Amino acid sequence: MLLDDVRNRAFQIAIETAIKPGCVVLDAGAGCGILSLFAARAGAQRVYAVEKTETAALARSIVKRNGLADRITVLQTDMETVSLPEPVDIIISEWLGTIGVDENLLAPLLTVRDRYLKAGGSMLPECVTAWMAPITDQSTAAERAFYGGKPYGVDLSAVFPNWPHEMAWARRPLTSECLLAEPKPLWTHHVHTLPVEKARLPFRASLEFEISHAAELDSLVLWFNAELGSGITLTNAPGAPLTHWSQYVLPLEFGGPVPPGVVLTVEFACIPALPGYCHNAWSAKIGSGRWEHHDTRCAL
Repeated sequence: MLLDDVRNRAFQIAIETAIKPGCVVLDAGAGCGILSLFAARAGAQRVYAVEKTETAALARSIVKRNGLADRITVLQTDMETVSLPEPVDIIISEWLGTIGVDENLLAPLLTVRDRYLKAGGSMLPECVTAWMAPITDQSTAAERAFYGGKPYGVDLSAVFPNWPHEMAWARRPLTSECLLAEPKPLWTHHVHTLPVEKARLPFRASLEFEISHAAELDSLVLWFNAELGSGITLTNAPGAPLTHWSQYVLPLEFGGPVPPGVVLTVEFACIPALPGYCHNAWSAKIGSGRWEHHDTRCAL
């Protein structure tokens, strides 16, 4: 993530815009502390960098090397149980997975928000939307052919029933030309007002896509768009500057040619599970055809 210039520049600009002299800042899930450094250099009076893993020791070293130990306090603890000496003006947190919520970090973030954010305080990011679209993807088509054939003269067809349950990152950069219909939002979360109870429930969406042109339908693609404040956005959408997130690609078992105007119906759920992890399930059908159902819990 430190090498992801798109991510880091967007957060740096947003933090520099949001910080006012005298601000008290919480960096929730601070990692090695780069966002805390941005906040302190932008003029924050105090920054509490909360990181529950051993990376906190690295963050302390980086903070000291950059001469900011007098304003950044690194706390190795869980953000849900952290004890701060004061409320904060701004909470910054890079809690985003490939579709925003899929690393199951939103509920812990909202818990610390409810405990320590001042009335009228700010959250960064402010708003995150997950998106989906049907696509033509040569990598998915190649995998479907691989498992359905006899590569190396070996019958691997027993693998094929498990393959469509695997939610994978895009194998190569995807462009907007891959999209077969207008993207649709799965959900939008306003981080300042979303109740923590809702962040613990499965995130669900029901969508319909009208295929825009005759093409091979191979899979569904998912990404996020994050509003960081002051008009600054961060996205991993197809065609956008590359980030470490890439996009999620959901293979479709019935992949093949589709005519323009046909309707693709999709049901999707992102289900919070373990810390840092969610299960995902999706169902799809073309027109009045049969449903196909997939679930990452069914993958080998």
